[in-house]
Amino acid sequence: MHPQRLTLLLAALSLSTRAFAGAGVAGADILKVPVEARGWGLANAYSAIADDVGAMACNPAGLALSGEREVRFTYLRMLEGTSFESLLGSYPLGRWGSVGLMLVWRQIPTIDNGTLVLGTTRPVEVSDGVTGGFISARFSHLLPSVPFASPFSMGIGLKNVSQHIGGLTASATAVDIGLRATYDLFRIALVIQNMGGGITFPGTIAQESDALPQTLHEAIAFVPYEDSSASLTLAIENASYVGVSSSQKFGDEIRTASESLDVLSFGAEYWRLKKMGVRIGYLSPYGKGGTQSYTGARGLSVGVSFRVYSRLVAYQVDIGYRPFSLGSDKQDAGTLSLGLRF
Repeated sequence: MHPQRLTLLLAALSLSTRAFAGAGVAGADILKVPVEARGWGLANAYSAIADDVGAMACNPAGLALSGEREVRFTYLRMLEGTSFESLLGSYPLGRWGSVGLMLVWRQIPTIDNGTLVLGTTRPVEVSDGVTGGFISARFSHLLPSVPFASPFSMGIGLKNVSQHIGGLTASATAVDIGLRATYDLFRIALVIQNMGGGITFPGTIAQESDALPQTLHEAIAFVPYEDSSASLTLAIENASYVGVSSSQKFGDEIRTASESLDVLSFGAEYWRLKKMGVRIGYLSPYGKGGTQSYTGARGLSVGVSFRVYSRLVAYQVDIGYRPFSLGSDKQDAGTLSLGLRF
């Protein structure tokens, strides 16, 4: 890869992470990009809405609200040939809730900019991935005699992230915890993602590890009407970094960099006959970190869904689209999800 194209690729990855949670000193940036087409079309105002297998990408508490076996594959195409893919699966456990499995991987074009490796110049292979297991339950099933608890559901997920650069491999473990309250007109969500230690390559000291992108989400959705023929949901969500910092040793001195960023998202979703859905969203970083973000991180996103029902299986297609601009180079970023419910 030409050095100029490599610079464009790295800037594009930075832009994508800033658009959904921030970028900078935190490592494991694969955790910053939600690979889910429905949430992508809502500009990630999704934590209070998600009620299917896609909830694992934003709020594991929503996994308990599906009650169906689901499998979903998602493909996200980014700038310079970088792509993200995910495979999500969920299985209901009756009154005990639902369990889910997440597989995410990212493919990056080979970096060939004259890097010297073991005395020779050769391309550098870069890839990373995430595997995770989730469990979620509705309190109304676990505590049927406690009316106050009935609107609530809770979910927890354990994830392992691995990163490969050339012959080096780093890994880290992260935990997601989500809470959701579902009322007639409102949905409320509180989520913290990616809790855990830093990601470190072998042979480096602890002070050189990169912190995980720990993020706090607060979201609320309003459902002005919902019946068997149509439904409309309006959502707003705030995502904030929590204690993200990175330290490196320079001689006898340890330098620490901290990162602060808030992202506010708005989304609207309309379903007709539970067979076709359309959505629109708007995302805007703000605060101290937001003023330093690339201006292209602000903007609209759109999405659409189609469902086809058969006797045994329901097929669903979700498409999300968001334009990215990088200087004078304007390219599109779109994602496609294909799912089965059975």
